[in-house]
Amino acid sequence: EILGMMKVELIKKWDAYRAGGGQRAVPESLFSSCELVPGEGGELVETERALGTNAVGVLAWRCTLATPEYPGGRDIVLIANDVTCQAGSFGVAEDDLFQKASEYARARGLPRIHVACNSGARVGLAEELKPYIKAKWTDVEDPSKGFDFLYLDEEDYKQFAEGTVVASEAKCDGKTVYKLDAIIGEGLKSTAGGIGVENLQGSGLIAGETSRAYNEVFTLSYVTGRSVGIGAYLNRLGQRVIQMVNGPMILTGFGALNKLLGKKVYTSQDQLGGPQVMVPNGITHKLVQSD
Repeated sequence: EILGMMKVELIKKWDAYRAGGGQRAVPESLFSSCELVPGEGGELVETERALGTNAVGVLAWRCTLATPEYPGGRDIVLIANDVTCQAGSFGVAEDDLFQKASEYARARGLPRIHVACNSGARVGLAEELKPYIKAKWTDVEDPSKGFDFLYLDEEDYKQFAEGTVVASEAKCDGKTVYKLDAIIGEGLKSTAGGIGVENLQGSGLIAGETSRAYNEVFTLSYVTGRSVGIGAYLNRLGQRVIQMVNGPMILTGFGALNKLLGKKVYTSQDQLGGPQVMVPNGITHKLVQSD
């Protein structure tokens, strides 16, 4: 949709230019794009593929825009979150593609545009384990007193491959159980692509890359929807930010903050990172009403 809207706006721009007396001829091709995807060696290659066939929540394109000011066409690198893919969260694959697309822009001296709509670094759970995890309650009659440890029954522990959990043998109600020291989730489908620390490492990677890009090429973020955590940092680390009125930039949600504070202080994400906050404090340089 973003690519299509860019082409439509170019058509409008040329119409206005000609209506105002501009003499330059309208180019045959106003807009073209090719997607940047990892090749066999891991480097990005230019390709064309059907929309919606991506399996990663970040996409990148090299776009050529012919404007009245530069009818020969200028290239940009466009990086966008796909909010339909795991809520637009950043996992290892997303971080890798983002970093390589930004490097691609720097190596060629091209402006780097980020269309931001995401839910920050991906933090998940080993879903396959959840039905089997049990708690040894401090007081079975009063769970509010907490628990001593989490465990798996012996038969449940043995059905999972080595590396799924780190556990030690213990006794619970007279039977042998496996007390959980750590959940690794290695080899499980739900943990493919990262669910925790590895994603936060990736966040550091792309934050550092954006800082380098700031010094070498023009960097701009268009916040078209909610942008959380590392997604918000990436916007701030760029040179310019355009924010859509319904696109808050936040580090964590208002609900989580209310729970931490123990009372209802905030009622919306806009109170934390909406335009009424980000425009006055200088983070947002331009506010728009729609895409």
